[in-house]
Amino acid sequence: MSAAMPPFTRIPLATPAPFRRRLDQLGLLVANDEGLPYWESQAAYQIGAQPAAALLKAAETLQALCRRAVATIVDTQDFSPFAIESAAMQAAITASWKASEAPLYGRMDFSFAPDGTPKLLDYEADGPLGLPEASYLQWEWFEAFPAAEQNGASQENLIYEKLLTQWPRLELLPRAAIACGGATTADGRPGDTAERFTAEYLAETAREAGVALGLCSIEAVGWDGDARAFTDEQDQPLAALLKLYPWHWMEQEPNVETLGVNRTRLLPAAWTRLLADKAFLAVLWTMFPDCPYLLPSSLDAAAIAGDRVAKPCRGGDGEGISLPNQSHESGAPLLFQQHCRLPFFHAHEGRAAYAALSVWMVGDAAAGLGFRESTGPITDAGHRFVPHILRPA
Repeated sequence: MSAAMPPFTRIPLATPAPFRRRLDQLGLLVANDEGLPYWESQAAYQIGAQPAAALLKAAETLQALCRRAVATIVDTQDFSPFAIESAAMQAAITASWKASEAPLYGRMDFSFAPDGTPKLLDYEADGPLGLPEASYLQWEWFEAFPAAEQNGASQENLIYEKLLTQWPRLELLPRAAIACGGATTADGRPGDTAERFTAEYLAETAREAGVALGLCSIEAVGWDGDARAFTDEQDQPLAALLKLYPWHWMEQEPNVETLGVNRTRLLPAAWTRLLADKAFLAVLWTMFPDCPYLLPSSLDAAAIAGDRVAKPCRGGDGEGISLPNQSHESGAPLLFQQHCRLPFFHAHEGRAAYAALSVWMVGDAAAGLGFRESTGPITDAGHRFVPHILRPA
C-alpha cells in the first residue's frame, strides 16, 4: 500500500514553560530509547472537526463488528484462532460474554489509505498504557494556551467524562482494587512506574464517580482457597480486581485454573481478551471483508497478497513487528496484515516523525484522540506522545 494521506498536520508549537515544569515533575520529559523526551513539547498535531468525527465513527463501527465477532466465537465455541489451551480461560470468556460484562477502556490504532480512509492496525483492548496522557494531561496542555479557545480551537477529548459515566455501569461491589505491575515497594505497594500512573488515574476517576477502588501491586495479589477469591496486599478477599496485566499471561500460569472457581470479578471483562489478540484481526477480516476500515489480515502468510507485516499475535505495543522483506519471529503465532505505512512528517532538527493516531474507547463509545510518533516506521509503548488541537469546522 502506498503512502498514507492523513487528515491531520504536524505543526511546530512550543509548550509554555509552566506546563513544561509540570511534565518534568511527572517524569514525562525523560528521554526514551530514541534519546528524545517521551512527551513532545515542541510540536502538536492539528486535525479538523469533520475528519475527527469520521475517525470516531470508524472506531464505533469497528466496535460493533467486534461485538458481532465475539458473539459468533462464543456461540460456536471456536477458540482455535487464539490458541487458548486452558479450558478455564475459555469458560471465563464465555461466562463474561453471556453475563454482558461491559468493557472499560481500550485503544484502536490507525494508519490511513492513500485516499485518507482510516485503517485499523491494532486494538489494544487489555490495559493499554498512555491513558492519562491522552486524557487529562493532554487537556491540561491545551488549557496552557489561553488564546486557543478564543480562536475556536478545542480538542477531541472526552475520555475523562466518559470514564465517569462508565464506572457506575460496571456495578462493582465494595472491596474492589486495581493491580499494576512494575517495581514494588517494601510494603507491597506499586512503585513509580508507567502502570502506576495509569492505575492512579483510573482509581481517581472511579472515586469521582462514586466507586471505591484501592491500589495494589500485581505481585501482592494472592489467592484465598477457602474464600475462593483473589486477595489484596492485606490478604483480604476482593469482590473485584481490575488488572493491568494481560489475560494471555495468566493462561501460562498454574493459577489459571482458579478461574473455574473464582468469586472475584476480574476486569477488564474476560471476553476482551479476544479483542486484544492480534488473531482477532484475522477473524474480523474473514467475517467482514467489505468493511472499509479493515486491512486484509490472516494467520496464513500466503493469504495476504503484496507487502505484508508480521505481528506476534500476543505481542503488545509494536513488539516483534516485522516489516516487508524482514525476517520475523519463528515459533510464536503470527498475524500477517497488509502493510499500511504510517503517515510521515519532517520534524524539527531534521528528524523523521512517523505518526500513529489512536482512538481511545470507553465502553463501546469513542472517547478521544491521541497521537504517538517515532523516528522509525513502528511505534511502541515508549515512543513519544504528541498532543493535538481540534480545528473548528
